[in-house]
Amino acid sequence: MEERDIGTTETEIDANGTDNKKNRTIILGILGGLIIICTLLYFFLIRPMLRKPISEPLGLPTIATTQVSASSEEGGEDPLPVQPPSNLTEIPVFIPPPVEPDVKPVCGQDAEWMVLMVGIDYLGDGFLYGLADVIRVIRVDFVNMTVNMIALPRDLIVEAPEGRFRNPDPYKINQAYLFGTPGWDGYLGSGQGAGALAEVIQYNFGIPIDHYGVINYLTFINFIDAIGGVEVNLSGPIDGGFLGDFPSGKQTLNGERALALARIRYGYGDAFRVRNQTLIMRAVLNKMIQPANLVKVPTLLNQFSGAFLTDLSVQQLGNLGGCFLRNFDTQNLQTFEPPSELLTGGSAFIPTLNNNAFVYHWDQELVEWMYESLLGD
Repeated sequence: MEERDIGTTETEIDANGTDNKKNRTIILGILGGLIIICTLLYFFLIRPMLRKPISEPLGLPTIATTQVSASSEEGGEDPLPVQPPSNLTEIPVFIPPPVEPDVKPVCGQDAEWMVLMVGIDYLGDGFLYGLADVIRVIRVDFVNMTVNMIALPRDLIVEAPEGRFRNPDPYKINQAYLFGTPGWDGYLGSGQGAGALAEVIQYNFGIPIDHYGVINYLTFINFIDAIGGVEVNLSGPIDGGFLGDFPSGKQTLNGERALALARIRYGYGDAFRVRNQTLIMRAVLNKMIQPANLVKVPTLLNQFSGAFLTDLSVQQLGNLGGCFLRNFDTQNLQTFEPPSELLTGGSAFIPTLNNNAFVYHWDQELVEWMYESLLGD
């Protein structure tokens, strides 16, 4: 009886061992299959999505001093000269400094980028319409890790390249963005509103834009809140009227208060608003380079990737943005606003408004100031 029990026990043990091995084999097979599926999904679905630009890429024409007409392409007339804006004698062309061949950028593959940053006044959820309320042209030097940023007043009067817009010029520069939005569809190039504004900047000032970023009011508010607000130091109290008042001194602003400060103009002028916008941008950068927020960069990108427009991909923003923030010293950020003597306030007839409007007139001196500021040490 005891021998039979022992034999039965040994048989059961052998059976259980075999079953356990089979179970382990099945589990390992399932895990292996899941790993293969996840790998395939990453390489064929997720990875391409991460590398895909979040929004439409730019497709700006190459800056040139001649333009080939249709008849000349067919062997007819000679190329027609491209006419510069009416307030300039020649087409402006920005020439970046040469880079030594053995010098490598700290981040990424390119020595520098010219970036267009735009904040639009669209109150809705999305980017269907909008005027460019904030316009910044930024030269990012990845070799020396410096950033030079110039502010362009939204009332600058500009002209459009011939045959690229459906609306007659001249425009206020903030309108150029609007004409490229999906809701307006007045721009014949790519990149929608940012592409339209970038091409107007290139034509009038000779500055080629490599990449762009666009946010609306809602994204601005939500992003400031997501990083825990921003700290600013105001030199004096500000009476913001319906936008609210601000005391002098240091204070932390949430998203709505930061937006209000960035919008205040009445009673102070547009230059005052531009300075406050720059103050907030510096505050955001100071907040982002803090270690607590550096580790949040991937999470923030995932959270806001559908809430802003850019021709960059999530992967580019994550890799390059993280590297840049880790290696950047805020002392190397220089901000510039056009001197008042380079802008002449006045009135001009704007066809798309069917009325006279306040504008800033400018000439070659403003173009030269832009170049010096972007290249400044």
